[in-house]
Amino acid sequence: MKMTRFASFMFLLTLVMFLANGFAEGLPKHAITRIDTGKGPVNAIAYAQSINQLAIAAANNIHIYDADTHKERMVLAGHTDSVLAVAFSANGKLIVSGSADKTVRLWEAETGKLRRAREEHTAPVNIVAFSLEGEKFWSASRKNNMLRSWYSRDGGRWTSKTSSSEDTVITTAFSQYGEIFAEAVELPMAVKDKFKFAVFSSEIDPYKEFEAILTKHKEKIVALTIFPSGEYIATGSSDWTIEVWNITDTEPLRMAMDLGTPLWILTGHAGTVTSVAFSPSGKILASGSVDQRVRLWNLTTGKHLHTFANHTSKISALAFTRDNVLVSGSSDGTVFIWDLNKIVSTD
Repeated sequence: MKMTRFASFMFLLTLVMFLANGFAEGLPKHAITRIDTGKGPVNAIAYAQSINQLAIAAANNIHIYDADTHKERMVLAGHTDSVLAVAFSANGKLIVSGSADKTVRLWEAETGKLRRAREEHTAPVNIVAFSLEGEKFWSASRKNNMLRSWYSRDGGRWTSKTSSSEDTVITTAFSQYGEIFAEAVELPMAVKDKFKFAVFSSEIDPYKEFEAILTKHKEKIVALTIFPSGEYIATGSSDWTIEVWNITDTEPLRMAMDLGTPLWILTGHAGTVTSVAFSPSGKILASGSVDQRVRLWNLTTGKHLHTFANHTSKISALAFTRDNVLVSGSSDGTVFIWDLNKIVSTD
């Protein structure tokens, strides 16, 4: 009888432990929630503060989530290949997406209705951004460094202007509302092992004036991001390092210049740095890598703050919703939303 009771007790204890572990599985320390897209790699993440929603580009679709409840509101379907870039307009009414299918698509955020699809690009569209007023947006592809400026006229009919350069472009980026455009460029063999990024005004012809800065990277730049005000730029490289530059004091030039040492050279990743993102205040930088790690950096001191090691494949997208909330996406199809309150101080 005693053995039967003991066996029953051990069974119940095992069951309780199993259920507890089961419910906790997949939600690591500091994680608010985990989203499994189930539809392929996560390639881009965008956040709209005005409507508090997240857009997550996974495979050919864009999944829209409430940023507080983390419930999926809708799925924007229509691209025929991987969605590589996504952005909200400042008022949250429009979403623009770029894809490996070479198209740019404009969506209504409230209904998910496709407003317009354009096919003028001749290569995958990997960068999109809206202007602050939402009446203009840009799209960019790496082939021939093609940058298109799109304007809303005549009740929503979009017209475009194309700019291009002859540089070998590696990657491109816009500031939050498109006022500043930057591209990472591989220089000719005459300047072997040197890489630069060029900073442009994104007006009608962004190639008229630019500031070109030689980086210290020993291998190509893979990730590039601009702080919303345009004051700082961060680059991630195949040399496993991140460089943070203050570009406000540079003068417009027509050739690359060596500004000396970056504000910070950040080391710690064990593989190519594939994604970088500034917090809204600019006090924190998040970086992601093929080493499957997300690292947080204090931009006041340049010190490493924390590492998340819970994705199972390379980190492909990062976005802050607040100074203390980070969203990370991976090519394993998962998204984690992290609470940074107990990790960093945002005072």
